[in-house]
Amino acid sequence: MSQKHPYRSLHVPNDAPFKLKPSPGKGWGAFATRRIEQGAMILKEKPLFVLRKPHQEITEADIRAAFDRLGPSEKRQFLLLRDNGSSPFSNMERLCAENSFTLSTNSPGHGLFLLHSRFNHSCVPNSKVPTTGDEVIVSYATRDIDADEEITFCYNTDFECRTRHERHQALRFTCDCKACLTGTPFQQVSDMRRRLLRGLQYLTVGVDLDGRRQDSTLIIDSKLKKAAQDSSIPLSSRLFYYLLTMCLLAEEGLLDDFMVERYKPAIETAVALFRTESNVVIVRHVMAQKSWLGKCGMATRL
Repeated sequence: MSQKHPYRSLHVPNDAPFKLKPSPGKGWGAFATRRIEQGAMILKEKPLFVLRKPHQEITEADIRAAFDRLGPSEKRQFLLLRDNGSSPFSNMERLCAENSFTLSTNSPGHGLFLLHSRFNHSCVPNSKVPTTGDEVIVSYATRDIDADEEITFCYNTDFECRTRHERHQALRFTCDCKACLTGTPFQQVSDMRRRLLRGLQYLTVGVDLDGRRQDSTLIIDSKLKKAAQDSSIPLSSRLFYYLLTMCLLAEEGLLDDFMVERYKPAIETAVALFRTESNVVIVRHVMAQKSWLGKCGMATRL
């Protein structure tokens, strides 16, 4: 690839632990220039501009107006963006859609990020953008990343509960991560694990991924489904569902520190609700196990 490719002119911070270069079959990507330890910050980035509208309402005129307000240097950086690293985008609306992130603000907002948009997707990623602030997003390593390894994150927040087919429908492109390579034992088991994770989520929160009660065969037992919807799942079962969820996430390679923090309050609440002396002793023994698999196994036995 030519050293004069436009992406080589994108401003990467001098202390950033990665560089941009071609990624086979994916256009361009970000590759670690040194070992990045789990939990380390990879990149903190401000948007080139922010559009205060819901995504579906953003127009070509909105993007051109935002572009016109940029300074000369920022305009040059914006115009470096390429469709999958090859040719310029045919229109600014598509360019913005492919390079923006939803911002967590009180009002709708989408920010255009030059560098984070170069990070490619994986359904089993090695980094995560846990939250998006008003004017900045930050990515962290969710496991140790070796030098020269490509840095990836998951483009959707609920993919741990979706099968390969469902993920590819949402992505509109074919992912080739180990959870997506057909014909492999990991991929076949991965679909089963993620389907089970979706069912476990329904049992613990009473709604599906879209926040609605579902009528499909996700939960076959009608009494169990109604108990989930009525929040009347027995406490011991609820705790076991949480522990099994953690085991499945770990087996899938998705149990990072952010995922643990997501489930920790619910697990701690469930543990605190056990009242009888015998149950408290059992739960204390379960939670004393070092691994999530150990906790789940002990809960099954006791």
